[in-house]
Amino acid sequence: MIKNKFLRAVLPGIRAKLSFFTAILVITILSITSVIHYRQQSSALEEKLGMELKSPLEYVSSVVVDLENLSRSLVLVEEYKIRVKEKKKELSKFKRTVVSKEKGFFGALKSFGQSIGLNVKRGNVYHSVDTYFSRYLSEKEIVDFEVNVKNRLRKENGAPIDPVQYERIRVLAEKIASSRIGIETSKSRMEEIEEEKKAIEEELLKEGLAPKDQKKLTANKDKLERERKTSEKNIPINEKKIESGETALAKALQAFFRGSYKDKISSLGLVPDKIRILAYDRNGKETLDTGLLFSVSSETGKKLFQNQEFKASKASLFQDKDVLNTIQNKSESESYEVGGRQFEVVYRPVFRSPITAERSRLIAEELAKEDSIWRSYLEEDKKISLEIGELSQKLKARISFLRKEGKVKPSSDAEYKSLTAAYRQLLKKREIKLESLQPYKQVYSDLEKGWKQKKESVTNKISEKSKEITDWQKRSKTPPKEGEKQLSAEEIQDKIKSLEAAEEELRDALLQLEGTKEDWSSISERRIEDSFYGLREAALEDFAFLSFQTGSSGLRRYYKEAPERKETQVKWKLLRDWILSGDSETELPKFTKNKWDSGILVRSRSEAEEMMWALDSAPLSMLEEKIGKGLVYDLLRKDLLGYNIVLIDRTDGARQMRKNREELLQFTAIIGIIAILLAYVLASFVVRRIRLISRKAEEIGEGNLEVQFPRAGYDEIGILSESLNDMVKGLKEGEEMRGELLAAEEIQKRLLPETLPTHLKDQVEFGAFYKAMAGVGGDYYDFIELENGKVAFCIGDVSNHGVGPAIIMALFRAQIRSILRRGERNLKKILLEVNAHVYDDTPDHIFVTFFMGIFDSVNSRIEYISAGHIKPVFYDASEKKIHLLPAGGLPIGMDENSFFETTVERRALNLDSGDLFFQYTDGLDEARSPDGSMYTKERVAKLIRENGEKSPEELIQIVVSDLQTHTNYDLKKPGLSQLSDDVAMIALRKK
Repeated sequence: MIKNKFLRAVLPGIRAKLSFFTAILVITILSITSVIHYRQQSSALEEKLGMELKSPLEYVSSVVVDLENLSRSLVLVEEYKIRVKEKKKELSKFKRTVVSKEKGFFGALKSFGQSIGLNVKRGNVYHSVDTYFSRYLSEKEIVDFEVNVKNRLRKENGAPIDPVQYERIRVLAEKIASSRIGIETSKSRMEEIEEEKKAIEEELLKEGLAPKDQKKLTANKDKLERERKTSEKNIPINEKKIESGETALAKALQAFFRGSYKDKISSLGLVPDKIRILAYDRNGKETLDTGLLFSVSSETGKKLFQNQEFKASKASLFQDKDVLNTIQNKSESESYEVGGRQFEVVYRPVFRSPITAERSRLIAEELAKEDSIWRSYLEEDKKISLEIGELSQKLKARISFLRKEGKVKPSSDAEYKSLTAAYRQLLKKREIKLESLQPYKQVYSDLEKGWKQKKESVTNKISEKSKEITDWQKRSKTPPKEGEKQLSAEEIQDKIKSLEAAEEELRDALLQLEGTKEDWSSISERRIEDSFYGLREAALEDFAFLSFQTGSSGLRRYYKEAPERKETQVKWKLLRDWILSGDSETELPKFTKNKWDSGILVRSRSEAEEMMWALDSAPLSMLEEKIGKGLVYDLLRKDLLGYNIVLIDRTDGARQMRKNREELLQFTAIIGIIAILLAYVLASFVVRRIRLISRKAEEIGEGNLEVQFPRAGYDEIGILSESLNDMVKGLKEGEEMRGELLAAEEIQKRLLPETLPTHLKDQVEFGAFYKAMAGVGGDYYDFIELENGKVAFCIGDVSNHGVGPAIIMALFRAQIRSILRRGERNLKKILLEVNAHVYDDTPDHIFVTFFMGIFDSVNSRIEYISAGHIKPVFYDASEKKIHLLPAGGLPIGMDENSFFETTVERRALNLDSGDLFFQYTDGLDEARSPDGSMYTKERVAKLIRENGEKSPEELIQIVVSDLQTHTNYDLKKPGLSQLSDDVAMIALRKK
């Protein structure tokens, strides 16, 4: 007690604990609320910035691509003008001369003179006409192209560009085109010079060459070398001209569109003082800056440009040759703090053809993470690419031959048609391989199955609603049935309207579901497979046409709509057919929509053919090489125009969030202090009542059951006082019941055999054990000595536990003994008589599993019968093995004798010296350990097998001891136990 008093004095009481836990609770709640609020603010700010940034960034990306395409178009127009002049001379040799008779007035006059017999000669007229190989882009086509490009140069008010301004831009484009052609001419001439020099060197090596010829050849060689150096020198000069010209052209176009860009970006909601977007080409040269469009934006991020970490991160964009790696590394935003201001920097790549780039990216990412599932197809793709490469060389050679001949166009040449037919077969083979080797067949099957199940579910719901509507409509026209609730006409109509609204919603859901069947937008596997199929097709289309569309909206529409995919694939097929037909260099085949929406055709058939060969003969990915080799990665690198860098000034938002957080923390601290004080004051009132209850409870612990707890109101403490009073009353009754149970247990023990049979001790040994779960129980065993050296033994188990089953078992014992005293020895008749009494005299849920046997010492034979009891265990001493004997039968009291009689059967067993018979109730094998595991029949059988040679009493003591270890309970202790069921065992052994 002294120790307890000391601990009570030093340890914190309820008031302190309640105050402490209240403070912890309040602080925890407010802290969690603060964190959630802070994250919500951050998320809201991120979402707001994302929404503000999305449209302007997409627009700036499209502007970069538009400027690139427009600049490219202007230069192409000027290139074509220059090339047409050159091509006219170069291709004139392929024209065909046509001879015809003199026509016109004089031709007709001479023809008339010949008809009347005059000696008049009619002259021949010679003129040349274009053939397939002399045809290139005509001047009209170039003029149409230029008009189309010029129409794209419109001011912010929609007015066309001024002629003077256009001429200035055109001159810049012409200079770039001239320089490009100059580089191309220089490189071509250098190759020709090398060939000519080799021919001269071979001549100089010949023996017997005259000095004069040798001198002449040497002079020619020196002249060619000087020409080569001049051409070589012209290349960097022209490259510088191209670079300066492109810069000047870009600035001229930016200046022209500046007003349009500013108006459009403003309308899209860009906040110029918070967000600044800069566009760079792939070499790091700036191509667009919103800071130049908005004066207020020019200061945004100005300090950041001097930050070394930012400069290094920006420079890394243009140093890494692996485009995919750069994109992945820069996918997350970067944060900087410069001069007290906080900036977030976002990097976004810009591609010339977003559609082709997106397909390349999907394939590259798929191969980077799951290369193995596409390995089979990639190997086949590589083989087919090699075959196409070999075939394209043959086609190239044949085209060259036909061009030299200049007589037959490719579409009329049998060999060319044979080669293109083989080419088409290889393309078809590649398509079939993709279809057969793509790894997502099961995914598609599961998606289809899931879609059908959803559709069936919605359709069934619609049918159910329709049926309900019909039933209610019928109900509105007929009187209610007997017992049916009477509803007014208005109530019925309201119900019908409600059901019709629900049906309409389901029909809308069905329409939406049907619309998603062919939608690939959310099915990554479909998009990946389509990328493998369509990458080359899209790249070929990009090469041949100058696209009208610069964004990825076309690809989104392609994935979403099946008709769009079908139309696009038809267009791809027509483009290939045009290339492979060899019929026309510039005239496209007719399309179903009567127009090609791919853009402006800027390549001849021959140029497109060269690109087609290059695309088809390049494997998608080189498996033997590290990631980054193959057509997929080449296209990504080629299409990359540059990067958009977005600078976001988060300073004001971050400051406001910080201020809100500090205010929230102050608020939290104030509330926490107030809560602690209130909790302490309130706890003082509660503690007084609890102390009184505690003192009374201590008196009960000392054995005083006359304690009366005071009434303490209607709250939880008042309820506790009343409950404790009821508990004291229950304890008194429990003590009385405990005494009664101990008395009942003693009485039940007297009903069990006090001693085991001894009149046959020279022939057989007996053993038994009993323990009730609740002091008294429904398990029972008995040994009854009979005449002529016989002993009856039995064991049974009444369903449920406690006093009731114990009473039934006592009556059951009396009935068994009474029947045996009458002299009845037929086990089946005994069970039938007992079953009749139990079935009539007990409730339906009460039944008895029972086992009974008679041992005859004369012939060492056991006759037994079982009524739903556990199979007995027989230990065969000769083999030292155990056997489970047949048992079975329906429990006593479960059904009438007419059925019960058919389920029970008498059986017999002969015992030899050392054999042991063991039977028990299910409380033994189902006894549970503290962790809930059962004792099990296997454990019982193992103990009997290991100890079968011991006496029955020793064997049972071994089983009891092992059971005590398993349950962690002393089974020999009188009174209530912690067992889950009553336990009984009997055993007999032939000496």
